[in-house]
Amino acid sequence: MNMKHSVLLILSVLLFAGCRTLEEETVASAGMTPAAFAMADSDNDGKLTKRELATHKHREALAEFDLDDDGKISAAEWAAARPSAGENDPAFNALDKNGDGTIAEDEAVLFITEHVSFSDQFRKLDENGDFGLHWEEIDAGVPGSLSVTLFSIHPDA
Repeated sequence: MNMKHSVLLILSVLLFAGCRTLEEETVASAGMTPAAFAMADSDNDGKLTKRELATHKHREALAEFDLDDDGKISAAEWAAARPSAGENDPAFNALDKNGDGTIAEDEAVLFITEHVSFSDQFRKLDENGDFGLHWEEIDAGVPGSLSVTLFSIHPDA
């Protein structure tokens, strides 16, 4: 390798050292960081309950799917996230427990915490059986195994 190529290689490495590919971002965002854990731990007891974790996951999803930023998922937002379902999706209606035309946080959290895949994975990660996930339990678990949102699982499943 000549000097010109060596300099270009070094410059490329320096320039792009902080860049991540989409693949790397997917892996990094699939798990939970210590900062996200601290933010999700709303009662600051050092562990996450099912409700705290589900609330955190729902709020993460809202950042992407709540197009009008009102903290709820409307039928139109649901249809935009799940185009094959359309605006009159029975799954949306089942999640909208109070029938107001939106899925509020409490409705979303209830669905997530009661979903079998979320509950099973939560139980598997809760190694000490205290009904809460400590950082060490989450960190030792499978990245993304608790990344359950309204949009990642079907309400009828």
